[in-house]
Amino acid sequence: MSLLDDLGGKLNKLTGKLKDADLGDKISEVGNNVADALSMGARTAYGRAKNAAEVGGLKLKLADARKEEAAAFEKFGRRYMELHREDADPDLLDEIESIKAAGRKVESIQRSIEESKAAQAAAEAEMKEKAEEQKTAAAEEDAGDEFSGTVTEEETPAEHTEEETAAEEKSPSEPEKAVDNQTDGQN
Repeated sequence: MSLLDDLGGKLNKLTGKLKDADLGDKISEVGNNVADALSMGARTAYGRAKNAAEVGGLKLKLADARKEEAAAFEKFGRRYMELHREDADPDLLDEIESIKAAGRKVESIQRSIEESKAAQAAAEAEMKEKAEEQKTAAAEEDAGDEFSGTVTEEETPAEHTEEETAAEEKSPSEPEKAVDNQTDGQN
């Protein structure tokens, strides 16, 4: 039986190799399919990106062309207004009035901007002037503090005014009042 067992083992090994070979082929085929799909996806993505870049470039060119067109219309409109402001085609009177109104609005806004800038400049100049005044006052105060520290007690002016001195002379102090009250009570 060992021969039969040996042949059976070899047969099983051979069958296993065949199965593995089929499996390997299938795995290889799946791998090739995945690679093909990835390659196709990459080509599609590249094509879309390239197309998007081309479309984006064309959109930029379109925007530039529209700007040129708008500039040409503006130039034409300005020229027409210069030549025919007073004797314009009656069909264009509404548009001309709109242009005039817009022009007045632009001038008004420009005046407001200039007034605002002037007011800001004046406020800044005033603030700068006040800052300089404060610096000068602080410097003078600092200089005054330096001199006041050198004055001796003898040079210090009297703390009482003439009015305070006169008031003290008229009204006796508390101990004097007590003495006066005692003498009055004894008399």
